[in-house]
Amino acid sequence: MIRSIRTKLVLTFTCLIFLSLGSSFWSVYNFYALSSAVSTILNENYQSVLAAENMMKSLERQDNALLIASEGESPSSGGVVENKDLFRDYNANRDAFYYWYNQAGRIGNVPHQIPLRDSIQNAYQRYTAQADLMNGRIAQGAFGDAKLYYYDMVRPLSNQLRELCLRLFELNQASMFEALPRAHAIANQTAYGTMLMSFVALVLSIVAMLWLTRVFITPAEQLTDRVKQIGAGKLDLKIDVRSDDEIGQLSKEFNKMTERLMRYEQLNIEQILAEKRKSEAIVDRISDGLIMTDASMVILHANTVMTELCCDTSRDVIGRSMTDVVHDARVKRMLRDCYEGKEQQLSPRTQYVEFERNGVRLYYRPRLTKITDSEGVLTGVLMVLQDVTQFRELDHMKSDFIATLSHEFRTPLTSINMSVDILNQEILGSLNERQKELINSTKEDCYRLTKLARELLQLSKLESGKLELKNEELDVAGVIDFSLQPLRLPFAEKGIRLDVAADADLPRIMADEQQISWVISNLATNALKHTEAGGTVTVRARTENGVLVIDVEDTGHGIAPENLDKIFDKFVQVKHTSDQTPGSVGLGLAIAKEIVELYGGKIGVVSTMGKGSTFTFTLPLHHVDSPAV
Repeated sequence: MIRSIRTKLVLTFTCLIFLSLGSSFWSVYNFYALSSAVSTILNENYQSVLAAENMMKSLERQDNALLIASEGESPSSGGVVENKDLFRDYNANRDAFYYWYNQAGRIGNVPHQIPLRDSIQNAYQRYTAQADLMNGRIAQGAFGDAKLYYYDMVRPLSNQLRELCLRLFELNQASMFEALPRAHAIANQTAYGTMLMSFVALVLSIVAMLWLTRVFITPAEQLTDRVKQIGAGKLDLKIDVRSDDEIGQLSKEFNKMTERLMRYEQLNIEQILAEKRKSEAIVDRISDGLIMTDASMVILHANTVMTELCCDTSRDVIGRSMTDVVHDARVKRMLRDCYEGKEQQLSPRTQYVEFERNGVRLYYRPRLTKITDSEGVLTGVLMVLQDVTQFRELDHMKSDFIATLSHEFRTPLTSINMSVDILNQEILGSLNERQKELINSTKEDCYRLTKLARELLQLSKLESGKLELKNEELDVAGVIDFSLQPLRLPFAEKGIRLDVAADADLPRIMADEQQISWVISNLATNALKHTEAGGTVTVRARTENGVLVIDVEDTGHGIAPENLDKIFDKFVQVKHTSDQTPGSVGLGLAIAKEIVELYGGKIGVVSTMGKGSTFTFTLPLHHVDSPAV
């Protein structure tokens, strides 16, 4: 059995080539036979007919020449007979007769034509002999005798000779008619044979094409279709092995590959399922709440913590709509806002959500993440409630500790301040210059410690929500003037210009004047500290996009870019090499940030080294009630 595709193709095309050559040779042979038959008709019969016809014409001209010569007139000039004219016309036609006789004899030796040609030759010899005798009489001038001799002796031979030539003409003409059916038969045989060979070649070519299609193309198409189906994920496919050639071997290897892919797929599915179960077990046991929904707000997964906190535990939540099973309005709102693109950054005051479970207050920080495909289309939302209860308790403990420490500092510091004031007033006795310097240094340190204790106490109250704020209707321009009034003298002493630029149509706001004033005063004090003499500090106030915007701009040293993100952190100080005034402990900007964000505003800074800084904070204009906790 042939097992190679190459051998099959070579044998198939070799057979087709030999078949084509055989058909071609058959056609050439039949056309050659047809050509031979036609050539025979033309060479043997048609040429003989033409020769007989021309011999009769030559004989007729000879008779005319002899007859005209017997009348005593020249056939060319119309005058008296001249011997040279007679012999020229007669000899020319005689030569023509011999020429055509020889042509008839050279065409072919047909047996039944040989006696007839011999008779023509004998008759023509007798005719020429009698014509020569007649020409002799004409040459002697015996024209009447020559004419009688023509009718008595020459004309009968001429008629006999003409009948023989006519018989040769008719004989060859009959032979031509007899050869026509044979030529038609050969032509028909050639046409039928060629058609038969062409039909056989066509049938064999179709058979070969169908065989090649079944052997090569059909398995290749099946293999291609199976590969596409496997690419689509359908792995339980087999190909029938029908041959031992390369395609059969490829089919065997393909079946082996699909078996390996099936085993590998089953192994991967088992591993994926195991990892899925492991991940679900881990997610279910973490202390954070987790819920995932698809683009239609249908819950895909929710762990135990999330289910106990805000879902209906009486039924399975997986596969159900979020609006049907989530009963906590805050979680619903945050998920819906995330779907609608309305999610907002939570402020520090509302960055956690409080729950109560089993009589215990728990605090969670919500984190929402949109899940999109490669084209940016929303496919789901993941919400994580990060458990911050422990950090919340630690924050309370830290705030209580700072508040207690600050409170405990204030009593001894008050006593120290009173003692220093009594000594400085020399109530207990006079002081020398050295003692006064020590007393003044001690008073400055007491002032800094008192300020630190006050700031720590205020920061702890802000972070713990125990700071009680007043709800006052404030004139923004008046608050700015009130805040900057105590600083005008230090600005003047240092040689720094202080400008205020407030819009005339600023609206009134509801806030605590003392806290807002403290923020403005702190920012202006920092600008004073970091601006050299001859510089300028400008305080601006305006409304923009429904919020109050206050800027404090200076022409001081500026802040390095790496420090811009951390200057609002607690206990962070950014000092310049030229600073001569004692620095604080780094709580002023942290307290200012807490106050601004307490009202729902934002605070930030833009700075360029060597050119100055601009601190900006915003306050919403829609606040009416005090935001105190």
